[in-house]
Amino acid sequence: MLRRMLMVILLSQLAACSSISKDECLQGDWYSLGVNDGKAGELSSKFREYQKDCADHGVMPDFKTYQQGHSQGLVFFCDFQHGEAWGRAGKDYNTACTGKLEPSFRQGFQQGQRWYKAKKVVDDIAAAIADLQNRNLNLREDIYAINQRIAVEQNASARAALLNQADRLRYQMEGYNQEIGRLQIRLAQAEANFAPLNR
Repeated sequence: MLRRMLMVILLSQLAACSSISKDECLQGDWYSLGVNDGKAGELSSKFREYQKDCADHGVMPDFKTYQQGHSQGLVFFCDFQHGEAWGRAGKDYNTACTGKLEPSFRQGFQQGQRWYKAKKVVDDIAAAIADLQNRNLNLREDIYAINQRIAVEQNASARAALLNQADRLRYQMEGYNQEIGRLQIRLAQAEANFAPLNR
C-alpha cells in the first residue's frame, strides 16, 4: 500500500515537472503553442523541452510550425508596453525580441528598469525606517516594564541597576531616532527622484 502511494506521488511530481501534457503532445497544435509562448516572451529554445517530454509519448513535435507561431506571438510581446512591464517587474532583459522588434521592447524595458530601481530605493529606505520605528516601539515597551519594576524595587543597588538599564535603552532609542531622521531626508529625496518616473 505504502509503495503504491509513493509511486502515485512520484508520478504526479513528474507530471508537474513536465513542460507539456500527454494530451497536448498528441493533439499537436504546435502553431498555437508557439503563439502562446511568443506572447509570454518565452525563448523558442523552450521547444526542446516539448521535444523531450513528447518523446516519452512517442510524438515528434513540429519545430517549423511552432517557430511560425512563436514569431507571430513575439509581434504581440515585443513592444514598448511589454518591455516596460518586464523592466518594472525587475526581470533580466528578455532576449526573445530580436531584429526590428527589439528596439521598441528595449526602450520600454530601460524605462521600466529605471522605474524599478528608483522604486526599490524608496521601498528599501521606507523598510529601514519602519524597522527602526519597530525597534523603538520594543525599546519603549522594555523601558515601561523596567519603570514598573523600579517603582516597587526596595533594594537601592538593584534599583540603580534598573535605572542604568533604562538609561541605556533611552540612549539606544535616541540613536535610532537620529538615524530615522537621516533616513527620512533620504526618503524625501528618493521619492522626489521616483515621482517623474511613476507616470
